[in-house]
Amino acid sequence: MRIAPAIVILAVILVFVFQNSRHVTVSLFTASGSLPLSLALLGAAALGALFVLALGSVRILQMRRWYRRGGPRGDDHSV
Repeated sequence: MRIAPAIVILAVILVFVFQNSRHVTVSLFTASGSLPLSLALLGAAALGALFVLALGSVRILQMRRWYRRGGPRGDDHSV
C-alpha cells in the first residue's frame, strides 16, 4: 500500500498539467521564453522549495553549532 499515495500525487500532478497547458511568456532578467503555464508554475514551486530547504538547513546548522558551544543553560533565551 506504499504506492497508493504516490499514485494519488501523480494523478493530481497530471490533472494540473493537462488543465494548464496554454503557453505563457516568462522573463527573467534579460532572458525570456515561452513555455506551458504548468511547467512555469511547477518550476517556480520547485525553486521555492529549494530556497526554503536551503534556509532551513542553514538554520539547523546554526542551532547545532549553538548547542555544541554550550546549548541551553537556562539563562540564555536568544534562540
